[in-house]
Amino acid sequence: MQDFLKQQLKGKIVMDVMLPPLNNSNKIVTYKIAARAQNAHAIVNAGFLYEITLKGKVCSARITYGGLSPKFIRAIKTENCLIGKPLFDNATLQLAIQSLIKELIVTENPPEPSVAYRKHLAISLFYKGLLSICPPNILSLPFQSGGTEIHDSRQLSSGRQTFETDPSLWPLNQPVMKLEAQIQCSGEAHYAEDVPPIPKEVFASFVLSTVPLGTLESIDASEALKQPGVIAFYSAKDIPCVNSFTPAGTVFYEKDEELLCAKEIKYYNQAIGIIVAETRYIADVAAKLVTAKYSNVRKPILDIKIVKDDSSRRTLYTTHAATDRGTKVCKKITGENTIYGQYHFSMETLVCVSQPTEQGMKVRPSSQWIDSVQVTTSRALNLQQNCIDVYVRRIGGAFGIKISRSNQVAVACNLIVQKLKRPCRFIQSLTTNMRTVGKRLPCTITFEIEVDDKGTIQCLKYNFYEDNGYIVNEPFIMIGDGVYNNCYRAARWEYASYNCVTDSASNSWCRAPGSLEAIFMAECIMERIAYEMSVDPLQVRLANLDTDNYSDLLEMIDTIKGSSDYASRRLQVEKFNKENRWKKRGLRFSLMRWSPAGTTIYITTLSVYHGDGSVDIVHSGVEMGQGINTKAAQVCAYFLKIPLSLIKIKPNNTIIACNGFITGGSLASIFTSLGVEKACKELLERLQPIREQLGNPTWKELIVAAHEQNVNLQAHGFVNRNDVQNFNVYGVAVTEVEVDILTGQSEVTRVDLLEDAGMSVNQDVDVGQVEGAFVMGLGYCTSEHLVYDPKTGENLTNRTWNYFVPQARDIPQDFRISFKKKSQGPSAFLGSKAIGEPPMCLSVGVTFAMREAITSARSDSGISPTKWFQIDGPWTVERICLAADTKYEDFKFN
Repeated sequence: MQDFLKQQLKGKIVMDVMLPPLNNSNKIVTYKIAARAQNAHAIVNAGFLYEITLKGKVCSARITYGGLSPKFIRAIKTENCLIGKPLFDNATLQLAIQSLIKELIVTENPPEPSVAYRKHLAISLFYKGLLSICPPNILSLPFQSGGTEIHDSRQLSSGRQTFETDPSLWPLNQPVMKLEAQIQCSGEAHYAEDVPPIPKEVFASFVLSTVPLGTLESIDASEALKQPGVIAFYSAKDIPCVNSFTPAGTVFYEKDEELLCAKEIKYYNQAIGIIVAETRYIADVAAKLVTAKYSNVRKPILDIKIVKDDSSRRTLYTTHAATDRGTKVCKKITGENTIYGQYHFSMETLVCVSQPTEQGMKVRPSSQWIDSVQVTTSRALNLQQNCIDVYVRRIGGAFGIKISRSNQVAVACNLIVQKLKRPCRFIQSLTTNMRTVGKRLPCTITFEIEVDDKGTIQCLKYNFYEDNGYIVNEPFIMIGDGVYNNCYRAARWEYASYNCVTDSASNSWCRAPGSLEAIFMAECIMERIAYEMSVDPLQVRLANLDTDNYSDLLEMIDTIKGSSDYASRRLQVEKFNKENRWKKRGLRFSLMRWSPAGTTIYITTLSVYHGDGSVDIVHSGVEMGQGINTKAAQVCAYFLKIPLSLIKIKPNNTIIACNGFITGGSLASIFTSLGVEKACKELLERLQPIREQLGNPTWKELIVAAHEQNVNLQAHGFVNRNDVQNFNVYGVAVTEVEVDILTGQSEVTRVDLLEDAGMSVNQDVDVGQVEGAFVMGLGYCTSEHLVYDPKTGENLTNRTWNYFVPQARDIPQDFRISFKKKSQGPSAFLGSKAIGEPPMCLSVGVTFAMREAITSARSDSGISPTKWFQIDGPWTVERICLAADTKYEDFKFN
């Protein structure tokens, strides 16, 4: 037995196990020890120890649990009821389960999952433990899968990338390594926080409100100011001019949002003040010692599903009328669907390091929009913009949080510099970030669909609601309006979209804002039709596809059906589900039409040095991991016909690249490349007469001669609103998952994703963007569940202990990315297309595959496969498990 257990545990991460000697030859001691998952935060822990006779009867038992309640760790009554009974017997199993149902004590403990799920999980773990040690001659084949852990069989993830390249264009269209890749991976890359200590610098921390709604009557910072190392406290009255960190009146920002609350608290943990201290630790501790008095405190309303029906919290944004109506109505389907928020989980939090200069201040924020930092600082501190020099080398990820939300930290940091005439370092912790900053906009839809017997829409009445938080200030819904029908015929859609407000922080841009939610919901509608009508989901999509406008998708669907071996895998999934009761698989398509949205101003300055011909580029874009600098260098090398090694991309700043637009929306890379192209062409035009004089000079010879003949070796590329191009990005994905019905755990076993990326400037960079976007979408769809206290609005999931982003072993086991062949984007962008956001929209296929797996399990329980079950996203282990609606009488050995 000891040797057997050691072999079973080989290669698994377990706690140390003492294996005592067997001192009774008539008895067998069996152990069940599960492999530990990558994230060590268990929902429920369980341990089982049985001493049985050679005939299988129980002599003694130990059944222990953790994670249910502080007062319950051992099921003694159930242990006793097992004694003397055959352990691997269906009647004994049911007896023990009924005992556990009565005996288990489970208490609510937000943000931990519900009592219902944890109780079910405790019983399921008991059953799984017995299945794992049940003799093979007793255990029937369909039940065997329940005794294995879904993650145990996981292999090392693999990936394949398929794309075309044209060596005649290199270094354009060449898959070269990202310029910063090595220093980023080695930790040598510098970010805002890496600025070396500055003499006399101070540190800052926000003081946060402790009520969700109410009137701020007074603030008392006296206790904090008594602490050694605390220097100052500032509140709204200390702001010299406009108390705002949003650039109201600009294209995306309609209103001012308070830097520090002056009177009316709008959401829990709203910033009401700033503590300044000699160290970050002292500032963070002292901030919690500041107290405030509030009046008129009220309970918040947080759920978009509630506020959508409140006309005082809802405003109509736009409508699209149906222009056609079918007459072959076979069935009417009504329903709703909701997906909640997502935190922008970037490597670097909101950070700013600022210092006084002889003319004003030098600011180093972690920002996607440095012009906005300059503008909002100017407005708040009553300074001319030319007093505020903003520098950004790179930022550690963003996903939209660093467009406007980073302004709050930057302006607060700059306020301190102005007040104290000392450098300030403002580093917001992950917990503070997650508490105070708005998330991706939750959204919900209601619909009424009339379809024919093939699932073709005859009429669809469709209402779309987005939760903006306490204020409508970043109207993302307009982006979703461009793709509300995804790739399907819009003529039969009666569409209306609404902005809604709740009592939470102002929600913010998050990767593919608006478009992700719109595409997600459109795909959910196709899936709903397929289930209600018992029609293959792909056939429903094809029946409703707008082939007049989006015919590229037909070719892409045929391509991926072949490359993914869809037909044979479809049969394999169905065979697996028939043979297994407790593990189920699903295989589903998802389609995407993504359209860019936004205006633009980008400035590029290209400088050539006369001594050796080396080139510097400063552009308005912000490098945040998407490879914008690499693509800029490749475009420059292509047009100037010089090696990449001669080109350096220098930090962005408001002195050289002033008035620049947001780096976001997947547009900055292509617009920056266009700016580089314009600058190169301007320079080449100046150099052409010198080239003709010299015949066929080398680059260095050309530059030396041009300098000697007084040619300006600095050129500029100005990209503006007139350069905006309309185009569509198409994508198709086939996603396969496996689900453990007993626990709700899942694995994404394979993803085949085909995207129309145009003529990629750099395929390696673009593949990385596709993979990253899909995995971020995987987290949005499954694990990134935000939990708020319903009484206060406090975010209870404010750290990695209880907010779960995908990790290394959550990525698809077999991840295959391919780009559409012979694809061309707009010629103005060298044939390339936006890449960073669209693939995230295809991740919704994970939930469809999970639904198929759950439906199979429900069918085994006697529930009709056409009976709809609603899951509001994200599809957590809890929601998956409870949706299966498993009956305990189905827990059997044979």
